[in-house]
Amino acid sequence: MREQNFCFPEQQRACLTITPSLYDRRALDCTAPLPLLTSLMHLSLMTSTSQRVREALSVDGGLERLTHILETTSRSDNRDRRSAWRWILAYHCLVNVGVRSSEHIRARVERSGGVRVIIPWAANLVTTRLRRATNPAHSPASMDEDDAQDAATVASTVRRQQEFAAAAAAAATAVFTANEPPFREEDILLALQLLAYLSKHPRIRDRLHVDYPVNVFTLVERFCARHHSNTIQLWAGVVMRNGCRKDDTRGGLRRCAYLHCGHWETTPHEFAKCRRCRKAKYCSKQCQSRAWSDGHRYWCVARQSTAAGATGMMAMATAATTVTATIATTMTAATNTAT
Repeated sequence: MREQNFCFPEQQRACLTITPSLYDRRALDCTAPLPLLTSLMHLSLMTSTSQRVREALSVDGGLERLTHILETTSRSDNRDRRSAWRWILAYHCLVNVGVRSSEHIRARVERSGGVRVIIPWAANLVTTRLRRATNPAHSPASMDEDDAQDAATVASTVRRQQEFAAAAAAAATAVFTANEPPFREEDILLALQLLAYLSKHPRIRDRLHVDYPVNVFTLVERFCARHHSNTIQLWAGVVMRNGCRKDDTRGGLRRCAYLHCGHWETTPHEFAKCRRCRKAKYCSKQCQSRAWSDGHRYWCVARQSTAAGATGMMAMATAATTVTATIATTMTAATNTAT
């Protein structure tokens, strides 16, 4: 069988591509690199503005195709810059669908592998941080104050994190290779935004806890540490607070906020809330103490007044605007590269 690029030079028929006004699922199956790059560039804009296109991607196999592109495209091929652009544009398309859609479509994003492609490099970042913190060659005197505090914290809780580190390393090496370049801050921010919207829904939230080699919330909690930028800390905190939401499908019950516990309430309001943030609930004082030392102190925000809450919402809106501007810049650069 011929490849599905729909290119017939003998008959002067060009490859199918997605245009700003026409979405065609067959264009994503194109094997020619330049038409595929053009289609992804237009699709990234369409997924940010058109609900109909996002719905079409959720039912015609487009999400699975985007996931396949992310899993099979290398970002480290210095001989072909278009490969990195394909990865970035496909990533933006997937995030747009997950962030701007309904619960049903977000569930499709998760089931199609949208979270699976995030875990390898997120786990790689976490395990790298753990190795640096526990490596005697890295003296705390050579680090700044926040790094030294983080290193001491990780060292004090390394026994409880052995299983997590092993699972994270397995997840990282499953797809991630040593030749991959470090991910940009924009990539991390988009991943956290996607997880923030996915974790709003109870059914998806349960799968984030148990359906992956490592608990997704355990990975996200590491991005709440102070050595990350304020915007990353903000969105990572949103994901963690979503993880503490009550489950309406279980009658309003909550899960213990200690990620290595996972016990559920048997009756509403059975667990005690954190007195500071009033978001996390724990089944025992031991779980609360361990969760605090593992990372809850980073995303535990004291309950704010109405004015302070409005300021926080404005900060999140500014961060979202910044990411939108970054995507627009990326699309412009991709256009220049393609031409």
